[in-house]
Amino acid sequence: MPTLPTMFIEYYFAAGTLRLAQVIIYSSLWIVIGCFIAAIFRRMLGEEKVRRIFGNETRWGLVFGWLIGMLLPVCSLGVIPIVREMHRAGVNRGTIVAFGLTAPLFNPMSVLYGLTLSDPIAILSFSLCALVIVSLLGLIWDRLLNTGNDELETTQTPSVGIKRSVAVFYSACKEMVGPSLVYIVVGVLASVMLAALLPKGYLQSHVERDNLMAPVTVALVATPIYSTPLLAMSQIGGMFQHGNSIGAAFSLLILGAGINVGLLLWFGKTYGFGRVVVFFALLMGTTVGLAYVIDEPLYPKGVEPAGHSHAFDVYSNPFSPDQSGVFLAAQYKVTDFWNSNELGGTYLIGAMIIFGLVFSAIDRSFDFENWFVTENESKARLDKEVPGWVLGMTVVAGLIYASVMGCYLYYPPPEDLLGDLAAINTEAVVSAKTKDWEAAEKWIAYSDDLSRRLEVGVYLREGSVGEFQSQKARYYREELDALKAAVETRNTANIQELAMNVSKAYLRMSSSFRNRSGAKSQSTDGSNLDPEP
Repeated sequence: MPTLPTMFIEYYFAAGTLRLAQVIIYSSLWIVIGCFIAAIFRRMLGEEKVRRIFGNETRWGLVFGWLIGMLLPVCSLGVIPIVREMHRAGVNRGTIVAFGLTAPLFNPMSVLYGLTLSDPIAILSFSLCALVIVSLLGLIWDRLLNTGNDELETTQTPSVGIKRSVAVFYSACKEMVGPSLVYIVVGVLASVMLAALLPKGYLQSHVERDNLMAPVTVALVATPIYSTPLLAMSQIGGMFQHGNSIGAAFSLLILGAGINVGLLLWFGKTYGFGRVVVFFALLMGTTVGLAYVIDEPLYPKGVEPAGHSHAFDVYSNPFSPDQSGVFLAAQYKVTDFWNSNELGGTYLIGAMIIFGLVFSAIDRSFDFENWFVTENESKARLDKEVPGWVLGMTVVAGLIYASVMGCYLYYPPPEDLLGDLAAINTEAVVSAKTKDWEAAEKWIAYSDDLSRRLEVGVYLREGSVGEFQSQKARYYREELDALKAAVETRNTANIQELAMNVSKAYLRMSSSFRNRSGAKSQSTDGSNLDPEP
């Protein structure tokens, strides 16, 4: 029988392993995108064009940093390679601060998600408050904390043609194994350590509306945690629907999704740790102050507080200290999380690390930098010099197009998604009824997520979601939440009734979305719920 110290070691180690795997899977694709954007800045645009598009010669640098940050699909870890490249190119420090705080907060996919899960006015207000914060901090940095110009490192733009594409891939892979990796690892480990140390469910009761300290509590734990823009918006939407503290939701967005320990470490090493302490104090104070200002005005009307929230469970220990078999449970959860959330990012990161190490080894005997800029004696017929403004417009248009296409892929048509949701909802209900607790927790979480994506899919294609459909979806998630609470506490007293309530709520929600345009069809769950026209 394991001794008490051994049990505690297993408890923390299993929790850390699970949270580490989750953060890596969540962040991998965003980090890959960040490395390639930094490589495009370096190899295709060059220092002068990068400074120009970020408004170095104008008074609009902060605005450009904010707007470009909203277009780029990166997280607080994926933004690290980009801000390093902006610094190397000589972009104004205030603009770098504005970009570094904005890019992880918003992108087209996360904004769409937020607009459908909470009051659009609230999300727009959050965006405006974020603009106020990044603009204020950027101005303060430029006026008070900026002590001089950076020494610029210049790199000659590669020759036109295949060499330029090879140079982008080379730089992205080298960045993946370069200094950026150190800061990314620091950010990941800080999030993992916090998750292992916080007891299971620690934050469930700390974010309620009647808790005056909710914005402060979330602000204190938010910086070490890692959250993607989509995850943060999902949690914020849940907090609006459950009547949690709106100020706490704002603290989560700015300090949870917007920054991490690794990014702060880079700021400190690059610009001085004393300035970063002042900067972080201003960021914390401004965020908490605005959180209290908007808490009451943005609180949704007609919402009954749930009394607890599962929104932050992912940031605390997933196991109880007296729980047995935590290693097996962690292995099961990692496998399940991988199958559900791995979109190829971990494979890409692994491949880029291997190529980066290979390039570093070859660098000892072959000068890649010289080869990139050496003109070919006979250029290929298709190797044409593209004007900088055309290249810049193409990159921006490509980012917008990729973001829009990503939205349509991530939020499929309601008719397609309802088929998947029917099967997953059935798994959740059956697992709860048969007391298969681990499976029930998994399928309940999936059902909740798909119901949210269902609303976004309708909003994306039709421009709005009917109030009737929103009510049915909200009621369905409330029943799921009640079932989840019973599953987590292993309460078998009324588990059958709660499971049936979820099933009935799903049928009503499914019917409302299928009939939103008067369509008549046989539902995938076997019940013809469409009313007669």
